[in-house]
Amino acid sequence: MTMSKSELISQTEKYLSNKNLNISQKDITKPWGAYWYISPESTNDFLKSYFPDFQSKELPISPKILLVEPKKRLSLQLHHRRSEEWHVIQGPVKVVAGEKELILDTNQSVTLKVGENHRLCGLDQAGIVAEIWIHTDSNNPSDEADIVRLEDDFSRQ
Repeated sequence: MTMSKSELISQTEKYLSNKNLNISQKDITKPWGAYWYISPESTNDFLKSYFPDFQSKELPISPKILLVEPKKRLSLQLHHRRSEEWHVIQGPVKVVAGEKELILDTNQSVTLKVGENHRLCGLDQAGIVAEIWIHTDSNNPSDEADIVRLEDDFSRQ
């Protein structure tokens, strides 16, 4: 039985609470699912849990959790001011990265380069992905406006 979006959101928020990860902002209205920004005081715990080998390159990072609903997908997109690392918390999920299509299962990761086309897709089950943005310019950090949508299932620009 497939869970409703509200049940998936509730389950994800309970999971984040059990991991003692504090949320600074969230958007549960995305047509493909939801996301949660991890607050700065929880960044070290977030990194230890999902990116234990991550070495800060003296560039600021922004940690985030993505929930993609079954059979839904984010825009095919790219960014000019950040690279991203994704770690699958609950999978499998499909990832488009440049010309490659990958099926990643729980505990697998992928790195997305600045300017690389990418997309996250839900499969038969909901996917949950830990994401870090690695900002390329600390004076002009990336934000949600740094999304160049190439294709979008929901007619967003």
